[in-house]
Amino acid sequence: MDRAPVFSAIKMLRGGQPFSQADVGAIDTLLDSLGIARAAAAGAGEIRLGLSPADFAATATSLGCTIAQIRAVWEVESGGGWFKDVRADILALDGPGGFLDGPHLPKILFEAHIFDRYTDGQYRASHPNLSSARWDRKLYVGGQGEYVRLWKAMALDRHAALLSASVGGAQIMGFNHAAAGFETVEAFWDAMKVSEVAHLKAFASFIAAKRLVTALKAISNTPADCIAFAKGYNGSGYAANNYHVKIAAAHAKYA
Repeated sequence: MDRAPVFSAIKMLRGGQPFSQADVGAIDTLLDSLGIARAAAAGAGEIRLGLSPADFAATATSLGCTIAQIRAVWEVESGGGWFKDVRADILALDGPGGFLDGPHLPKILFEAHIFDRYTDGQYRASHPNLSSARWDRKLYVGGQGEYVRLWKAMALDRHAALLSASVGGAQIMGFNHAAAGFETVEAFWDAMKVSEVAHLKAFASFIAAKRLVTALKAISNTPADCIAFAKGYNGSGYAANNYHVKIAAAHAKYA
């Protein structure tokens, strides 16, 4: 049995307070006495990185598109799903069994203007690096440092913070959890921290919820056929970034 759920449950009962090394040792001793095997808090061996041809085939079947079409949009829209060998200072923020734990964590980007929206601007003055009335590129710290921003925002308003970051291979925003196929934002994050397969499934659900399946099925090696999807997924800026051209080129590779 993985010890992560035990640590998470105890932490919840403690009101989210981080564990000290003494706490970890005491809990480990208790688990040993109960015969519960020690395992990495994130669930060693359970996180699955990477996607197989079968994963893409199953997703294509669920959407009624070709494998080449789903692989093309995933290649263009996905920036890679994971941070590997997560920094020690990030893992130490809330201790073993905490939200930020394990050898791998999905890539994220925390959006201060979204957090500001969901908290009615109440932290705008006190935490200007976490809450902003407008989108501001300068607030990003990039990479794994975005987890520090998320963790600090969670300390102010956990639910709003989880709604305010994009996560995973397709960088789906937390507030889009329902479109991604999850009833709660917490369930969404739990899944995103398990596997890239979950990222792909969330991506497929998002495409269906946003009524982009028809546009997806129109994708071909011709850029003009990719405009509807590129615009629907990326907005009016798709042309400036040549998303339609990139999707067509990716499709040609897999077709």
